[in-house]
Amino acid sequence: MIRAVSYSDQGGREYNEDSCLIVRQDNHLCAIVADGLGGHGGGKLASMTAVNAVKECFETMAPDADVQAGDICMWFDTANGRVLEMQTKECEMKTTMALICLELGGDKVLAAHLGDTRIYHFVDGALSYMSFDHSVSRMAVLAGEIPMEAIRFHTDRNKLLKAVGKCEDAIPEMKELSVDRSAMNAFLICTDGFWEYVTEEQMEETLREAATPREWLERMRWYIRNLAKEGNDNNSAVAVFVK
Repeated sequence: MIRAVSYSDQGGREYNEDSCLIVRQDNHLCAIVADGLGGHGGGKLASMTAVNAVKECFETMAPDADVQAGDICMWFDTANGRVLEMQTKECEMKTTMALICLELGGDKVLAAHLGDTRIYHFVDGALSYMSFDHSVSRMAVLAGEIPMEAIRFHTDRNKLLKAVGKCEDAIPEMKELSVDRSAMNAFLICTDGFWEYVTEEQMEETLREAATPREWLERMRWYIRNLAKEGNDNNSAVAVFVK
């Protein structure tokens, strides 16, 4: 059984430049989250364009098709081309994008991302996988310049090394995740405006207390509502339970 929910919140910003979508097609599900960059609505256009491009590609798959890594790379390439076409000198819009694709009853999940919108996988309430941010601050962690816990409010956190619309090539980082059908598997895709206020430990704690993906999201959003400073970023997420 697969249950999935999403939400998107403007936060304290003038525009909500995040986009998220859950698409079901025959025996497959695709969950997508994007965080637009560009300001003055340009980021929203970029994130919506990227998400809708993936949706269109996903929905054209044959009913009995087995989604492969190459298919997802093509989806990112299509999204990248469309965002590049809309860029102007005044607005070189870009967007992060992260997604998971899974087959109902299958034992694997394909995860792909560009930028710092994160993908998490939890097994029986414990963190099993977290995607790697394509950002300057994450590279600073890798170089040993700052600890991992300092990344959330680091001065260079918003400087991205990869994104949809950043260059002609948009090759996502791919990961195949195994689904243990005897365990409770939970997936979280969220923008940086979400994970900067919700730690991995809090994600685990709230997951163990939640009966549904919607309840899990609401428990995590409590931290954003109570900890976020004035003018906080847009925050969006998709939660998926597989059991």
